[in-house]
Amino acid sequence: MLTVIHTFNGPDADRILGDVRTGIQSVEDIDGFKFASVNKQSNTKDIMLFSKWETRSAYERWADTVGENNAFKQATPQMFEVLEEKY
Repeated sequence: MLTVIHTFNGPDADRILGDVRTGIQSVEDIDGFKFASVNKQSNTKDIMLFSKWETRSAYERWADTVGENNAFKQATPQMFEVLEEKY
């Protein structure tokens, strides 16, 4: 399992949020997608996309669909292998 975190920031938080929402519209169509959460920090304009994937290749299939989305081009994803989870 893979966790991917994108952090977005910039002066136009509304445009960035629109880009993020556009980027994740097709996520449910990708085999291996598990979960996504878009979060806005309360005291800044920072936006974070937290997502979970079955494999890195599943994430990469989705990332290829994002294409020229400006917010995603400017944010370098952080990738973590999930060692343990509890719900």
